Amino acid sequence: MSLDKLRYSLTDHTEKLFFSYENDKLLIHPSITQYRDLLNRIDDDIEIMPEIDKTADDTNIEFYQFDYNEAIYSKSELLAFIYASINEEWDVIEGIDICTGKSHFWLKNNHVIFDPSLAIITNESIYSKRFKQSKEVKNQEVNPYLIEQNNLYKFYEKKKFKKFRKNIDSNFSIDFINRIVKEFNENIEKQCILDDARIEHIREYFMLYDFIELRQVLSQKRKSYLKSNKIAVHPSIDDRILETIEKSTKGIFDLMHQEYNMCFDYHNETLGNCHALSILFNLYDGGFKLVQGGIPYQKNNFNIITNHFYQHSWLEKDDIVYDPALRIITPKNLYYTFVLKQDEYSKEETEAILRRIGFNLTHFRDFMNGVQIGNNETIRYRSLVNEMDSPKMKEEGEKLISLFKMKKHY
Repeated sequence: MSLDKLRYSLTDHTEKLFFSYENDKLLIHPSITQYRDLLNRIDDDIEIMPEIDKTADDTNIEFYQFDYNEAIYSKSELLAFIYASINEEWDVIEGIDICTGKSHFWLKNNHVIFDPSLAIITNESIYSKRFKQSKEVKNQEVNPYLIEQNNLYKFYEKKKFKKFRKNIDSNFSIDFINRIVKEFNENIEKQCILDDARIEHIREYFMLYDFIELRQVLSQKRKSYLKSNKIAVHPSIDDRILETIEKSTKGIFDLMHQEYNMCFDYHNETLGNCHALSILFNLYDGGFKLVQGGIPYQKNNFNIITNHFYQHSWLEKDDIVYDPALRIITPKNLYYTFVLKQDEYSKEETEAILRRIGFNLTHFRDFMNGVQIGNNETIRYRSLVNEMDSPKMKEEGEKLISLFKMKKHY
């Protein structure tokens, strides 16, 4: 079986005649797509993988996301040990190809298989139909194995020196891996650097890919972590603050689901829901002040520069910002590198406004001044503005406020 057909069979991939580029990308079996955190970490790792020296036979060593090259298949051992060295979640497996009897290496995390030499991710039950495991090197054993076996030297040993054993560098494998790990960690650090050029870049493109660069510099976390549903805490902040936040967010979720049949989730699909999440949290826990403002930015269309303002809401306690939409907890002074504060509200001030505008969890200043919120230009929205201070609005606001008070959450 050719390598391309092998890749398809191990991932249940149907070969594309049109859009054929999809045949050469990193192929993932449908049963694995549920492991989003695992897959995001692989993507993240490949993105920042340092350049790796070509082998003695002039093969480019890469971890392919696209444009798979079959020449890499014979370097399965090298790829497996490199990746296990930069990602502690994977163990190295040595085995044989059942059809050819040749040695082969891959990576395993529970029952998930990542074979970078085939550029596939699949499950163990399917993979084992072609490859039989003979030995497992646990992740914590990878470095001792490299020191003892020096097993990567053979990929870089020049043929003309093979007969002269004295030329063997006994520390080659561990030194080789340590250099890669060092450069890999340096690439992680570079992503979080915040110099003037980076600040300007983020200000110009802060909404790109779900605010990922903005969230990264504010939290100092890997992109794969930020793609999860976790709340990211900046390293300078005691992460025990999460205990308080998690308790409140769970209470809000349960309360609003029971009483309004509405889902206010502080871990999933939070982007674009900053006002509601922040307002409700402030009502639930008055120790966090509600803050509203936004992010100033410019657009350049046909050399015409226009100023814009991305309306936003977040929470503050002492010198800490909790932004429930961005799912980050960060120092206030760092946050204000990009965000402009306009108004601050205590729990009591939030209650007073909701009595005027009802169940409109929005940017208070702009709503009450009749300014468009986001892209909402509907007739219904404009009519809500006109109902401010009406008995209907007061009833809606009192209902929400009373519900929180009745539950004795503060």
